[in-house]
Amino acid sequence: MGREEAGARFFCTAGRGMERFVMAELASRVCAAEVESVPGKVFFSAKLDLNQIKCVKSAERVFLLLLNAPPISLAKHKGNLSGFLQTTIIGEPHVWQEALKLWQNLQKQLSEDDTPGHGRVQKRKLQDCPSECRSKMCKHDARAEESWSHDQSSTEAVVQDENLGKEDMNKDRHQMLSSETDETITFRVSCRCSGANTKKITAQEAGRIIGLSLSKLLGWKTDLRRPMLEVFVHLNDMYSVVGFPITREPLASRNYIQNTGLRSTTAWAMVSLAEIHMASCVLDPMCGVGTILVEAAKEWPHASYLGIDISDLQLKRAFGNVEKAGETDAVALLRGSALNLPVLSESVDVVISDVPFGKKFTCSKDMKELLPDLIREMERVLRVGGVMVLLLSQNLHYHLKKKCHFKSAETTRSPNNASDSSNPKEDEHTLPTEELLQENDCFKSLVHVESHSVSLGVTEAVIFKCKKT
Repeated sequence: MGREEAGARFFCTAGRGMERFVMAELASRVCAAEVESVPGKVFFSAKLDLNQIKCVKSAERVFLLLLNAPPISLAKHKGNLSGFLQTTIIGEPHVWQEALKLWQNLQKQLSEDDTPGHGRVQKRKLQDCPSECRSKMCKHDARAEESWSHDQSSTEAVVQDENLGKEDMNKDRHQMLSSETDETITFRVSCRCSGANTKKITAQEAGRIIGLSLSKLLGWKTDLRRPMLEVFVHLNDMYSVVGFPITREPLASRNYIQNTGLRSTTAWAMVSLAEIHMASCVLDPMCGVGTILVEAAKEWPHASYLGIDISDLQLKRAFGNVEKAGETDAVALLRGSALNLPVLSESVDVVISDVPFGKKFTCSKDMKELLPDLIREMERVLRVGGVMVLLLSQNLHYHLKKKCHFKSAETTRSPNNASDSSNPKEDEHTLPTEELLQENDCFKSLVHVESHSVSLGVTEAVIFKCKKT
């Protein structure tokens, strides 16, 4: 497990289906090497540059890797679980001591620069975008839409609450890093067990065994409330992973998001597919709390953004997020109906939206009935060559494939509308020709480009992308 001085081995956690977005970011932002993924995690090698790693927007958390091993079977070692875990998970003391030095190096970088992000360039103000993007608002639609933000809490279970005593833990970290003497390391183990191993041992039991073994082997002191260091362990049927989190907050936590809605990692994945360019006019016709618009404006400052929503409460929350993010010059918000957008035809370059679904959304009509009308209105305002990116539930996505007719990128391939997706399952989203002939709703100008299944915690969804030709 030796590591070169110039770099180390890391891994990111990600929601199911988000691994491809994390891998793409690691290649473009971090210049990572040896990038490989398993469900829920992406492993990579990179230099010890925390500022680069912190720029990865589609990952949940990032860890310094200590162990990436095949799955272990606890059932074969009923009599000596403690010894077996110590041998297979903990290993030699020098591995932990070397990893601790690298972690301390990264923590020094974190202490020196607590301000995330980088310099911003002057943004084009909304007044400079086409006048059609600032058209008058339409009348209130009969459809009441109070809130449709989806519950997407993190799926990673840990032994102790990660936020417990966070401020005190950060103070202790600073004291440790500023000390010249060898100070006793305080730590806690956050363990997750899944698959067959759960029948033999719980995450709490495994964490306790690993914690006691580390204390005995290295002289570290357990502290569940105010630890200097967290040890992350995940044991399942595919792999055994051990690591140290290298940032105080998860990468998915955005300090500029005041009112939460769609998870920021999913929002970023959507905007990364939207092909936003300089001077693009981007519309979210059902903007909710504005997470998608804020993520896009942070990444592409030279575009202008317009969010429309029928709910005054959602618009108020969206304005809070836009203001907190410092994007009031780039993002404008209007009250209006997605079924009758106050925007001229063929006037926007990108339409991107989290289509309402789930328990938090209520509507007088079933969304399956409304979906074709919503897409038809989005198609109207989209320029030729423009991109549409939608987040749909799996149920809505299935309904869309079954009832609506989109052109296939395979049959209309050209340099301007060819799909760049390498997803081998992409053909699954194209229906047989004979079935398409029987469709009730036909979108003649929209070409389906790609679809990607993603997990929203308890809900499975699909990012659906098409272009107007």
